[in-house]
Amino acid sequence: MDKILLSELVKGIADVKEDCYITSVVTDSRRACKNSVFIAIVGERVNGEKYAKSALENGCEFVITEHKIDDIPADKQAVVPSVLDASVQMGANFRKNYDIKIIGVTGSVGKTTTKEFIYRAISPFAKTVKSEGNRNNELGMPKTIYGFSHDDEIGILEMGMEAVGDVHKLSLRANPVAAVITGIGISHLERLGSRENILKAKLEICDGMSDDGILVLNGDDDFLPYADIKKPKTKVFFAIENKNADVTAENIRLDGRKTLFTIKDKLYGEFECEIPTVGAHNVMNAISAYALVTRMGYDAKKTAVNLSGYKVSGWRQNFVDKGGITFIEDCYNASPDSERAAVNTLVSVAKGRKICAFGDMMELGSAEKELHRQMGEYAKAKGVDCMWTYGDLAQNTAEGFGEGAVHFTDRQEYTDFIKKNLKVGDTIVFKASHSRRFEDILADIYKETDKQ
Repeated sequence: MDKILLSELVKGIADVKEDCYITSVVTDSRRACKNSVFIAIVGERVNGEKYAKSALENGCEFVITEHKIDDIPADKQAVVPSVLDASVQMGANFRKNYDIKIIGVTGSVGKTTTKEFIYRAISPFAKTVKSEGNRNNELGMPKTIYGFSHDDEIGILEMGMEAVGDVHKLSLRANPVAAVITGIGISHLERLGSRENILKAKLEICDGMSDDGILVLNGDDDFLPYADIKKPKTKVFFAIENKNADVTAENIRLDGRKTLFTIKDKLYGEFECEIPTVGAHNVMNAISAYALVTRMGYDAKKTAVNLSGYKVSGWRQNFVDKGGITFIEDCYNASPDSERAAVNTLVSVAKGRKICAFGDMMELGSAEKELHRQMGEYAKAKGVDCMWTYGDLAQNTAEGFGEGAVHFTDRQEYTDFIKKNLKVGDTIVFKASHSRRFEDILADIYKETDKQ
């Protein structure tokens, strides 16, 4: 983090009596040090305010809290209504010092993958920085901003949400010149109540954009093409099915673990494209990146070529071959749309038994049981051989799948069953909401596989 005056960093949050330079912002008191600011987060498991004093003792210059802490000097503490809002404001204050074009990415599915495709497409043209992992909230986005340097020309920021107003706050502080909305799914249905409300929440990414910005939208979505969007004026649609879209992908075919297709662009013509990943959903992510980067003025042919540099991030559709078994690590998160995509990927690449290891999908509201059941039915119809499930909600997935499904309520029994029943030639995909930590199950299975 480039140094910034404390008074400048906390402008609009607190008045500073003794100014100094700040070189880090932390949420862990153990990382507090000289020239740092500590944000005291009150979470479900840890109350950061209990550690505010120790942060100062570790050399921290200033703390941000939601409650006054009596044994901390008043001139070392800012008491605010929301430390998350304060975090976003601090990021905005820091961001003002940099002449950098921001690209925003939001949507119900595919945000991180789309961000990675945009990065690969645009970084050969301009020095680019991006959100790492899924740093897409009031704490994560500022962390990316603090990494900006004066050499950076482009910043790609993922913008996630838990409630209406979240993306609004992020967009107003980031001021993107271009943005992508990947689609309107049913993640967060439990909190927001309807897809119409999810649409409104995702469209908040426009709030920080100017009229002359660029908005790239999923033309195959059943909401976005009909949305009433006042700004920005330039809207670009990408699609596979909707041939009226500005950018489409056609002639899609699989080549091992790569996907080949033709980009048809009404503005710039046709280009052959290859991406090192599988599935129509990834083709959509790729052409959304192409649409955005070309409309920002970069060469269309080179942009299409750049997409081939995409690299898998995190636990998203990563292929691992161990002991004659193909594992598809796709368990960072899960929704009905992404689980269907996982099934489609499995079916397209598997040569032996096709196995789904599925867990609970969270935040689906009152329809959660039926949506899980439908997922089982979908996998059966697609020709999946085995459905192995774990979790209260995933039992409905097993029931929807019927014969060939095995359900577990005990995590270790589930893991042991998979270890025992996998065979050489199998392909198995792991998918569940992140809170179910299927990556830990995979790590346990890998230990056993490595012994063989």
